[in-house]
Parts: sequence; C-alpha cells; structure tokens
Amino acid sequence: MAEPPLTTPPAPLAALCGVIRQQRAPAALEADPSGYLREHGVADEDLDAMMATGASRMLMYRALVHNRMRNTVREFIPRTAARLGLARYRADVAAFVEDTGVRSPYLRDVPAEFVQWAAPRWADDPEVPAYLPDLARHELLDEDVRNDPRGGEAPTELPLALDRPLRFDGAVRLCSYAYAVHRLSRSTKDHAEPDAEPTRLLVYRDAKQEPRYLSLVPFAAALLEQLVEGRLAVQPALLAAAEALGEPLDDDKLASAAQLLADLAERGVCLGAEPG
Repeated sequence: MAEPPLTTPPAPLAALCGVIRQQRAPAALEADPSGYLREHGVADEDLDAMMATGASRMLMYRALVHNRMRNTVREFIPRTAARLGLARYRADVAAFVEDTGVRSPYLRDVPAEFVQWAAPRWADDPEVPAYLPDLARHELLDEDVRNDPRGGEAPTELPLALDRPLRFDGAVRLCSYAYAVHRLSRSTKDHAEPDAEPTRLLVYRDAKQEPRYLSLVPFAAALLEQLVEGRLAVQPALLAAAEALGEPLDDDKLASAAQLLADLAERGVCLGAEPG
C-alpha cells in the first residue's frame, strides 16, 4: 500500500519546526523575530499571535525539546556521551535534529536513530576516538537485549540432529566490532581505550535477565551466524561455516562445535532442535 502524499504544514507549524530544528534559529529569532517567522510564511493574524507569544517562549520550547532529546540519548549511550564531551555531544545532537530530525513517534527509538546518523560522521572525524561508533552500538545493543520482550522460551526437549535447525532463545544477538568495547568499564568517568582487535560476540540474557557477552573464535562466530541468523540445519551450517573461513571441516572443528553447542545449552541459549 502506497504511503499518503506529504502535505505542506501550516505556516505557524513550519515556523515552530524551524525554531526547534534549525541551528541558526536562536540567533535569527533574537535578531529579527518577525523576519524569521515571515521566512516560514507566517503572516497576518498568525504573525501577530506568534509575535505576541514572543521569541523567548519559542526558544524555551526549543530548549525543552533539545534537553529531552539529549537526556534520552544519554540514558542509552552514557559512556559514549561522556567520552564525546559535553560541548561536542550537544553540538552533535543539535546537528542531528537539524539534519534528519526524529522519524519515530516513540522516544525510545531516538537513541538508535541518533547513533545511525552519528556513527559514520564520527568514523570520518579524526578528533573522535576511532572506537566510539563501536561503543555506541554496543551500549544500544545492551539496552536492546535487556529490554527485549522475547526470551525465556521453553526448551524443545529435542536432541541435536544434523538435519534440523536449532532453536535459540529469542533475546540472543550476534555482533562484531573492530574494538573490544565489551571489556570497557561501565563507569562514565573511565575513559580508558579498548584494545583494537576484531571482536565477535554472542549476546544473551542470563537467569537474572542481565545481558551477558560470550566472545567467539572465528569458527564459532561463523557457525552461529549460520545457525542463529541463517536458520540452517546443523550439518549444512557446519559446512557453510568452514567454507566461509576457507578451511576444511576437520575433527577439531567438529569437536569445538559440539563443545560450543553443549555450553550454549547449559547457558539456556540453545533450546534444542526444532521440531520436524
């Protein structure tokens, strides 16, 4: 079904959106409030009403919106925000609001939208630590896994079978980083840098509903990618994982796979074979 065509908002609403989003709005409103409103098409009675409201009240509303955005994003990525520094963090949120704005009607989605916008810009900025995009994604993932309504499903009670896929807990995630950001302190005051090493993780919730991170060797990561994300049966997943690494599926890999799956079953991550 096609989306309905966008309509032009009324001039007062367009002007208020400009006040909230445009970084030049505070200076422009203070210098010439009538001229700024006219730029957005506000005229006649609407102009009189908005001028009576006053630039200071419109700017106060802007400040409330920006404060809410900054506080919400900081709740999800506190260590990232702390490492950016207050001035840069405020500037980045303001630039995000102007450049793309918030698309979701839900405040909880704003942090992910911000990181999606900011991460490539941080990666291209030599003044920003190279690991920061990984840390931001990791902090978002932590909240995502912690609050996922899925998870805690009952085991299938079916043993592993080579010709069947495996069922995994609904909160499980796979992720990869260029930096070992999962080992950083959770303190916002600790700005130690992570080791620069390729990092592959399986993320799950433990019995206390806390996110846990299991570091994976390359074969384990390749195998779980096929089993968890590809939904392949065990045998083709083993073959595909070895092929992805350009290595033979030898006895050592089969033994390590058996040990991995047994460990995941003990952790409540692997719930058994899917029913036929």
